Formats: sequence, structure tokens, C-alpha cells
Amino acid sequence: MRKITFLVFLFITSLSFGQILIDEDFDYPNGSLVGNGTWASHSGAGTNAIQVSSGEISMLHGSGVREDVNIPFTSTSTVKYAGFDITVTNGAAISGTDNEYFAHFNSTGFRARIDVVPPTGAGDFRIGIASNSSTAEATWATDLTFGVTYRIVVRYDETSGQSQLWIDPSLESDTSILGSATSPTAVTSFCFRQSNSSSDETITVDNLIVSENFMSSSTLSTPQNNIGKDFSLYPNPLNGATSLTIQGLTNRNTSVVIYDMLGKEVVNTTVTNNTLNVSSLNAGIYLVKILEDNSSKSTIKKLIVR
Repeated sequence: MRKITFLVFLFITSLSFGQILIDEDFDYPNGSLVGNGTWASHSGAGTNAIQVSSGEISMLHGSGVREDVNIPFTSTSTVKYAGFDITVTNGAAISGTDNEYFAHFNSTGFRARIDVVPPTGAGDFRIGIASNSSTAEATWATDLTFGVTYRIVVRYDETSGQSQLWIDPSLESDTSILGSATSPTAVTSFCFRQSNSSSDETITVDNLIVSENFMSSSTLSTPQNNIGKDFSLYPNPLNGATSLTIQGLTNRNTSVVIYDMLGKEVVNTTVTNNTLNVSSLNAGIYLVKILEDNSSKSTIKKLIVR
């Protein structure tokens, strides 16, 4: 349940060339998701409905009829991205062979199907991707853990028919897995699905971003394993100022990388006295990646320059 003011959202959409197609934080009253926003059911309407609870949605695999939902979008781009936060829980590590997909793009067929699959080590589960098949064609290389929130980003290319998946990425060049190239089709909605799998796990989802741009879908939400959630940028928005202060830093070595909304690196430097020279930045929206003490964990903040 991400809090972004309406004014900032309007400014973002006006400068991002239509890249953000859906911005959904599920900030609705507890109860059925369908009936809020433009969400609709395309299967099992009202039966074991997908629920909103405390600003997130909850999906439970299980027997019997279960509701599947979709949210439509309009886009002229042939490449679509969807990013969302996911938390999986279950009484025991995922097992069995019936690994039902729970999210996908849709139009005339389901594309970029994402599912929860068994671990291969001592972890609880892994995530799989298939471009069109109901069975994962590629699986994330490391085990994941119940109760931990991960940022999943999925890409579907309407020209090649191929899907791609990342977990907690910062850049599109980060580690990913690919589904098989298949018959291409245009997609016009994003969907969540419940079914009866071997383990019947519970899946909680928040902060869905569907866009035409990787950076928009990957970093508008801060993954749980990031550091420095109390960091802030000042002033933000920048109105003619040439210096940016990163508030909340201690006296540590801090590297800062700034990307534009196309993912291009425009600044890469070390902060001195919590202050960064940003005189080279043109008007627009940027993502500021803060890395302290050579840590492998980072914080990403959004910066608006006017």
C-alpha cells in the first residue's frame, strides 16, 4: 500500500510519455477486489473472491471454483512490463508437480504466466515463468523464503512472443530468466488467478505497476530487503537548485547513481557531506540509487527536477 500524492502522480504521468499504464496500490476497503477501480472478474465471479486486506490483495489456491480477475489498459507499445510486490506463505515448503500460475498478461490468450514452484535446496519456494505454457519454462535460480516480500518484474514482447522475469532488480541488465518464444499476441490487461495447486499456498500482492518502461515497473516500490528507508532527498522536487541533500545518512562512504526513466545512468559519484551536485540534470524524473559502505543492498528514491 504505497502512498503517492495525487499531484506527484499527475506530474509523473505527464513526463513519462505514457509509460505508466496502471498504478495500483490496492488502497480499498477490506473485502472483494472486484468492484473497486476497473477490476473485473473473468472466471468464477464472486466465488472464493480475491480479497483486499489492509491495502493488499490475498489469493489462496484451493479446491473448487475460485475467482480470477483482470484490470485493462491501453497501449501502443509492443513491449509491456508489470511489477508487483509478492509475499508467499504456506505451512510447509512448496512441493508436488501441480504448480499453478497466479499472474499473467491477457488478451486472446494468457501470456507471461508466473507461478510458484518447489525449491531445489533448503528454501521454501521458487518463481517460474512461461511465455504461454501453463508449466514454467524457466525457474529462478535461487530458493526464496516464506514471509519475505520480493519485487517481481515481468516483461512481455508482443513481437517475439517471449516473456522475461526479474526478482528485486535495479536495472534491466540484472539477472533474469526467459520463457520460450511463442506465438505473439497483443495484450490488453493484467490478471491475477487462483486455482488448485499441489500446495495451495497463499499469495499476497501489493503495488502493481504496469508500464511500457522497465524502470517504472521495477523501482516505484522499495523491496523489503532494501536499507535506509528513512532516507529522503531535499529539495524534492528540485526547482532550480543545483545541490541535492540526502537526509538520513551517517558518516559513511555513500555511492550514488542516478538514472533517467529510460534506465540510462546520468550520475555516478560519491556523496560528500551528504550533498550531491545535480547541476547537470535536465527537467524530468530520475531514480536515485543510494549505496552505503559498499553494501550489496541499496535504497532507490524518486527525484523530480523542474
